[in-house]
Amino acid sequence: MMHGIPLLKEEGWMRQLLLCCRVSPPLRGGECIIILLLFALLPACGKEGPPLPPFIRVPEAVKDLNVVQSGHTLVLTWTNPARNIDGSAATNLAHVQIRNDGAIVATLNVSAPGQSQSHSIPLDNSPGGFRTFTAVVDTTQGKTSQVSNTASIVPVEVPGKVSGLRAVFDQRRVRLEWQRPQEHPELADAYVIARTDTPGESQTVSNTEYEDNQYQQGKILTYQVTAVRRVSANPVMGVGPESITITVDDKTAPAVPTGLDLVQSDTGGYLTWAPNSETDLAGYHVFRSNDANGGFRSISERIVLTNAFFDSSYRSGAYYGVSAVDEFGNESSMSAPLRAP
Repeated sequence: MMHGIPLLKEEGWMRQLLLCCRVSPPLRGGECIIILLLFALLPACGKEGPPLPPFIRVPEAVKDLNVVQSGHTLVLTWTNPARNIDGSAATNLAHVQIRNDGAIVATLNVSAPGQSQSHSIPLDNSPGGFRTFTAVVDTTQGKTSQVSNTASIVPVEVPGKVSGLRAVFDQRRVRLEWQRPQEHPELADAYVIARTDTPGESQTVSNTEYEDNQYQQGKILTYQVTAVRRVSANPVMGVGPESITITVDDKTAPAVPTGLDLVQSDTGGYLTWAPNSETDLAGYHVFRSNDANGGFRSISERIVLTNAFFDSSYRSGAYYGVSAVDEFGNESSMSAPLRAP
């Protein structure tokens, strides 16, 4: 008994509370409230809730393992699991095991959960033979995922590197030219052209030339060219790529004008010539001299836009010549002199 409060035994808690409040001396109101709260909490003491499922820190399996051939190399790609099989985040991934026909051929550190990763396997001198690959992921606690999907491939012979690659910027375009590979040229069915400033984008052509008109003046561009073999309509990249870098700056002059002719009239001489075909042609300069071997001076105040010019100061026995100019200021040599009748 404490403060005159009888100990509780088998009686109901409400009845006991009433007895407590009637003891002598009587309890104050605040004491009754505290006792009421204590009795209200008694039924919950020691009561257990439903059990929670344990965390199973086993990573999910890789689902998108893929393998392709590039030259004399097999390239495997996959996405590391982002979650464990219980739905929790896979924050403790450690390694990826790459297996070829069940045998481990590489153990790699996981780059990051949920991120793409790749691995290259060199081919030997005899690329043929069916090959299958799988991947298994483990954690820092030694938990191992299920085996991934199977990626299969039959390696083949491929064309070698292209040769003689050259690039020139002229007439508002970058022009690439190359020669067929010296190694297995018969396997080169097409060519893939890529620019390093636009990764993930490429163009495929069947000829040994390519033109690019998507550029910015003054920019430095690097092109990569790779021969491709088609196997059952699927492209297999050959050895390479072969690269070349070019500054987008036109330094190529137009062709020298040809077919210069002059017709005399009462008021002067009318010059004509064959038009140039350059797409970046700006026009022409017309020259005159009294000596076929030199001393030519321009008689056109500005660039002549057409392939004709009237010389009101025409003199019989004078020599005429014409040069071509492009939009970038490149000028051709002067044409062979023409003596006026």
